[in-house]
Amino acid sequence: MQKKHGLILIILMVGVGLLYTIVETAPKPQKRAMQVMAPLVETKVFQPANERPAWQGGASVNSNASVKLVALVAGQITNIPNAVIPGAFVKKGSELAHIDSANYQLVHTQRMAMVTQAQASLDMELAQVQNAKSDYKLSGIQLNKTAKALALRAPQLASAKAALESAKADLAKAQLDLDRTTLLMPFDGHVMKQLVSTGGYVNNATPIFEIVNSNAYWLEVKVPQNFMGILDQGQSVKINKLGATQTRMGKILSILPQVDGSDRQARVLISIEDPLALTSDKSPIRYNDYVQVTLYGQSFENLVQLSSDDLNGDLKVWVVDKDLKLQKRSVQILFKGRVTTWARVEIQSGDELLDSRLAITRVGMDVRLKHDKPAALAEQEGAL
Repeated sequence: MQKKHGLILIILMVGVGLLYTIVETAPKPQKRAMQVMAPLVETKVFQPANERPAWQGGASVNSNASVKLVALVAGQITNIPNAVIPGAFVKKGSELAHIDSANYQLVHTQRMAMVTQAQASLDMELAQVQNAKSDYKLSGIQLNKTAKALALRAPQLASAKAALESAKADLAKAQLDLDRTTLLMPFDGHVMKQLVSTGGYVNNATPIFEIVNSNAYWLEVKVPQNFMGILDQGQSVKINKLGATQTRMGKILSILPQVDGSDRQARVLISIEDPLALTSDKSPIRYNDYVQVTLYGQSFENLVQLSSDDLNGDLKVWVVDKDLKLQKRSVQILFKGRVTTWARVEIQSGDELLDSRLAITRVGMDVRLKHDKPAALAEQEGAL
């Protein structure tokens, strides 16, 4: 029994020894150094060029002449042409309405008779003056200036001439009132509202129509004051109506002297010719439409367009240099818009603009371009 137990003990000891030998002589795993991978970034190529900075703003379209057409004489409206309705286009000089002219015609006839009468009185007075001159000459009497004027009927002649001029003025006023019984369109435009119907009675200054000039519409767009120094007033303005596919062009008429009361921006007055496209196949722009306006600055050399978000607080931009390291480059801003900034950048050979957002950035940090492969991956592909 003791021999059996000794044998078991020997076997156990041999097993433990073999296990220890195996563990100690087995190859141990090697620690690998952590490889720091440079961040993957995207870049954009700098493209300096001759550029015009631009500003976009919105505005509502107004008419350059929106007026209420009023009656200049009193009377009953006897006729409004069927074609004259709200929304109708009416040419300059076309009849809009007619006021009862019977009384004005009678007054005109009366004034004509008064002119005829005054002319006849003047003719008779001229004959009397001629007789007085003959009598004065035959008398041989020499009178002073005042007495001579009385002898030659100068006051009577002046009175007759004045009466004729007064009668002619009354006739002209009667003719003017008669003409005013026909209401004419003062310009090419549209009827916005009809305020009086046929049969209605109007007095002087009673509004009859509200009309707008359709040859051109105006709009006011607010512009930052720092853009006004580079604004090119001779450059055409792009106008885009919301939802329309075509772009219309406008021109700058003036820069208004007052700034906007809420944000102190400058106000620029712009004109749109033929806004309703009556003579073209362009998209119409209507009264009170809301449009997007693009104004252009003067042309400058060697400008780069940057996203306004690319700028840092220190007026610098991040670039990737030719050695694939991050660097900062100074920027001279010409104009910074809501989305785009026009600037001159101190570019060095091989620089490309960083177009990725990194959690950490520092000057000299290594990066990889998105189209480049990591070195380890390239080695593995080469081994295959």
